[in-house]
Amino acid sequence: MIDILDPARDRDRIDALLHAGDHRLVDAWATARPELTALAQFTGEEVPDSAQLDSWSRYVVYPWRRTVVRVPVDPLLHRLRTARNRFLITDDEQAAWSSAQLAVAGLSVGASVVQVAALTGARRFHLADPDTLGPTNLNRLAGSVCDLGLAKTTLAARRLLEADPYAEIATWDQGYRVDRSAEFLRGRDGRPVDVVIEEMDDLAMKVAVRSHVRTARIPLIMVTDDGDNVILDVERHDLDRDYPPFHGAAGEIAEYDLEALRDPANRVRAAGAIVGPDVAPRVAEALAHVGQTIPSWPQLGTAASLAGVVGAFAARTIVCGGDLPSGRYRVAIDDALTAHTAHTAHTGHTGPAHAAA
Repeated sequence: MIDILDPARDRDRIDALLHAGDHRLVDAWATARPELTALAQFTGEEVPDSAQLDSWSRYVVYPWRRTVVRVPVDPLLHRLRTARNRFLITDDEQAAWSSAQLAVAGLSVGASVVQVAALTGARRFHLADPDTLGPTNLNRLAGSVCDLGLAKTTLAARRLLEADPYAEIATWDQGYRVDRSAEFLRGRDGRPVDVVIEEMDDLAMKVAVRSHVRTARIPLIMVTDDGDNVILDVERHDLDRDYPPFHGAAGEIAEYDLEALRDPANRVRAAGAIVGPDVAPRVAEALAHVGQTIPSWPQLGTAASLAGVVGAFAARTIVCGGDLPSGRYRVAIDDALTAHTAHTAHTGHTGPAHAAA
């Protein structure tokens, strides 16, 4: 998808790209050197002078942007990208998170999880989704009308590589499939991935992936839209091999064959069972219309964005050895803000700015 060129070995190609006039050059060192100099005051890191820049640089070719970017070499660029994380994420946690392999199946809500995970320094991803970007996705998936019709895996990979050209990304454009589950759930080194983030619409594949992660003892998380809120489901198959899929809420669904799982009536019933009755009132109302007046579960950009935060935090907590047991967790932003509104009305305070004045 991209080419990473060495200034010494690949000089002829770099010059040809830039002299042809159809690629523009962005020199990331223009901003990287001042930032590295500022960091070096505290860390004692070496700052290259102008004569050394070639040995500290790589040229990254982004064909879809017709752009060549001169960036610092891998360890240094990653150091700069995660510099503001320090102490909020310990060095040991950052090392674990940056080396973790995350497998993400479903790139609507899943795309938000991927992007937030990458912002905090995750850089090894397996991405699976069979769909392309459509206009109805643009209410919750960061994209552009210029990208309509492109595979969601391509869009997610491009966003990752534009922020971190050294990220390791593998894509499955046909989505998660049973016949390719082994490669999706294992890294290039043959070890199981560290966390699976399951965000698929296909009920049959939701059941199938849980069967495989239980066997491989891989933790799985799922974040579900709930109006403006989200529901986080955590299944720690790494800690409990016998933990039931969907916390046991789906009952006999896990025993259905592929045809039964793809029956529309079963899909609606299973979705209700998996999510449970305790959902936002508007979501409960909308579920009654799925397959009748609306084609699928309604979703909002607020929930998708919040899901990215919650899912990435949950995955990082698991990778870094934090305490996050199996179970269901709810993050309700409307309840939190309603509680704050009620509190300020009761106390007469209107907020920090007013109090400070």
